Amino acid sequence: MSRLLVYVMLPVLIACALIASRFVSWDSLKGEDPKALQFVVKGTELLGERTDRGNRSAISAFTRAIEISPKYAEAYVKRGLAHYRLSEYRKAIDDYTQTLSLNRYAADAYYSRGDVHHALGDYQRALEDYTASLEKRWAGFVTWKRAATYLEMGDTQRALEDYGAVIERKPGAAAYYYRGLAYARMGDYRLALADLNKAIEIEPAFAEAYLRRGEVHLRLNQPDAAESDYRKVVQLSTDEIQGWGEDHPTLGPIYFRRASAYQRLDRYEDALADYERVIVLQPGSKIAQEAAGELSMEFNK
Repeated sequence: MSRLLVYVMLPVLIACALIASRFVSWDSLKGEDPKALQFVVKGTELLGERTDRGNRSAISAFTRAIEISPKYAEAYVKRGLAHYRLSEYRKAIDDYTQTLSLNRYAADAYYSRGDVHHALGDYQRALEDYTASLEKRWAGFVTWKRAATYLEMGDTQRALEDYGAVIERKPGAAAYYYRGLAYARMGDYRLALADLNKAIEIEPAFAEAYLRRGEVHLRLNQPDAAESDYRKVVQLSTDEIQGWGEDHPTLGPIYFRRASAYQRLDRYEDALADYERVIVLQPGSKIAQEAAGELSMEFNK
């Protein structure tokens, strides 16, 4: 069941938050048609809902803005994000490419189009777009995306170079965390442990780092240390859930994280309950459905 030990995709969350909110500023308002602007503002609010219904309504709002102002780059790049979230990848590519043709928000459009190519399995084009984005504006989360793509293509050396570059420029907990994951994927568990230790030292409440460090401890035949990490994951996740309220729509990944820890602690009923909670909050979560199904089969044996 170790394949179920996934971590929250920080770069994706950061990127979506940035592209959903960064553009409505005094600079972006200059010269825009007031009616088109109203639709962009409304569409941006709808993107913040992070639901299929919200994304579809956002597309309608951005489309109206484009009909009023055909060269409104912000409307294209944000409509591209809504299409991406709905897995309408070709439409997303078209919108991001149109954004680039307008010579606005190039760094954002490139990395967003890279995400679409990555989702389609076209890693080479994803790399090209991530690199183009970084040439326009360096960003740690885009470098993480490129590094992860290098790993998927088997180019571990370039992946480590990218993670190292992030650490050199911004040596935060997340940078060490992602390089630790890269080392773990390579099977170099000692270096992975060192980086995950550093991530936790910088950010003691970094639940995903404890989760992955627990897995590394198991690989190093350190079950007591692993159990301690999984118990910490349960504690931190429970605190987050209580802080937000159990039914908050964004808690799916946290329930999944806690379920993974419960599972490693052999608390299968608790794990199943959390996986089922993920399914309620995120009905489209196939990995939670698979996890719940596998646990149910274990109970019925």
